[in-house]
Order: sequence, then structure tokens, then C-alpha cells
Amino acid sequence: MEKVCQVTIVHKEKVNVIKKKLDQKDFSNLLVLGKCFSDSSRIKIFYALETYKEMCVCDLAELLDASIATTSHHLRFLKKHGMAKSRQDGKVVYYSLANEDILSAIHVFLKLSENLSMKS
Repeated sequence: MEKVCQVTIVHKEKVNVIKKKLDQKDFSNLLVLGKCFSDSSRIKIFYALETYKEMCVCDLAELLDASIATTSHHLRFLKKHGMAKSRQDGKVVYYSLANEDILSAIHVFLKLSENLSMKS
């Protein structure tokens, strides 16, 4: 059973400090980041790029069991939002994570996911 307050006491100072800080924040980038991680195909792409550093669109499509068009859509979304980058080698396009910060974030999310599933 979840514990809840037995009485209603609002700590106005704390609430006002946080409200003031929230008024100064822009969470739009955080919301986009959430969208990047809210799709299982994108999570699989992250996992693949974390594992092999760089993969071509065809390999990622095969991994996702999806069309190249669908996979390209996911990759364009990740690239548009600064999560991935691409390079072309002849007729083949390779994708990788945009930078080390993204790689570190993927590591943290994967570890967090493993820890959460162990507690379930």
C-alpha cells in the first residue's frame, strides 16, 4: 500500500522556489529526448549503434525487421534532433551516434533499464 500524507500541509516556500525555477526553464529539448527514447525501434537503433558504433541503413532495417523507408524515417528523426549523424560511402549511408555525450546517455539508460527490470 502506497503511503500518503494524512493531512494537507503546503510548504509554500519550497513550492514558490521551485515554481520560480520552473518558470525559467525550457524543457522542449528534454521532451524531444523523451520522444527519441519512446519508440522501441529507436531504442534498438541506439543499442545497435552503441554496440557497433556505425551501421548502414540496410543492416539497421534488417535488425528492426522493417523497411528501409521506415528505418530511414527513424534515423532522420534522430539526426534532426542531434542524436545521430550520417556519412555516405559510395551508395551506402552509415549512421552513428552524434557524439560521446549521446553514447554515455545510452549507456546510462541501458544500465538503468537493466536495474529496473531486476527489481520487477
